[in-house]
Amino acid sequence: MNDSQINDALFRHAFITAMIIGTLCRFFVLRVEDKQYPSRPQDYIEQIIIAALAASLGAVALPALIDKEFSALTFLAVGIQQFQGLSQQEKITLENIDSDEIVSKGEGYINEIATTYEVRSYISLFSALLSSIVYIYIARKFDADILICIISASIAGIIVGLFFRRVLRRPSINDVAEIYMAKISFEEQLLKVNDITMTNIGLKDTRKKYLEQGMAIEIVPKSMTDFGIINDIDQQRAIMHNIYIHLGFAKDVDEKDLLPIARTNLDKKSVVIIMIPLIKDEVTFMQVAGSTPVLDTSKGKQSAYKKKPLFLK
Repeated sequence: MNDSQINDALFRHAFITAMIIGTLCRFFVLRVEDKQYPSRPQDYIEQIIIAALAASLGAVALPALIDKEFSALTFLAVGIQQFQGLSQQEKITLENIDSDEIVSKGEGYINEIATTYEVRSYISLFSALLSSIVYIYIARKFDADILICIISASIAGIIVGLFFRRVLRRPSINDVAEIYMAKISFEEQLLKVNDITMTNIGLKDTRKKYLEQGMAIEIVPKSMTDFGIINDIDQQRAIMHNIYIHLGFAKDVDEKDLLPIARTNLDKKSVVIIMIPLIKDEVTFMQVAGSTPVLDTSKGKQSAYKKKPLFLK
């Protein structure tokens, strides 16, 4: 960096340190659970590469400002556009494969995944940016040695990573509702869950399958505002999809009468869901339903609900 106000050694050390810290901070929110994305091996590699590139942009921003190389900051805008492009591509990919899923995610869940996919890329950028700022400031202000600068920059980067991790933590269904196992029964051909009519099942073999293998839950909200969340169709689809990818669904593609069903009990202000999982495990069934993230699309639609009490019968 000729004619630079930052000497070459300081720039290299600050850049490398900030890039490594920014990349490592991405691991704080890199989900490894099946219900999260990315979940495929190639997506892990993609995310690490994107994290390294984002961290590089953040690491070089301060030296560019100090040297008044404002044109270099356009790379930040280009990087953000790339993150948005990757998010859109992820959304398109999920939409294309969703139609082939036995239990679809729904548009709201897909949009939630794509948005989170983009936002997490900023963690590397900002953690690297703050690490670079701290490293250069400590080195120039106090003439500290490399080890002290690295430790200080690491602390700054970790703080940013933990902050983003907390901010990006989404509430789950467990935070807004209580979940209970429900009773499945039939009144002639009518399938019922806790006396709520779900659908009409004409085939005797199908009714038998529901009684022997089916599982149902009732989701009871903690407040009227929470009822607005679980009453959202996209939110209900997300719950059923999460159950499906963890426990499977005992249905072939041509069995039209076997469907995951969600119905709202307007008297009790609750939602009941019935499915026929491949693995019949009540504990896991409730845990998976409860761990489903609350979608942004399900919040804020019924603002007047906040003024109403919730009377549960």
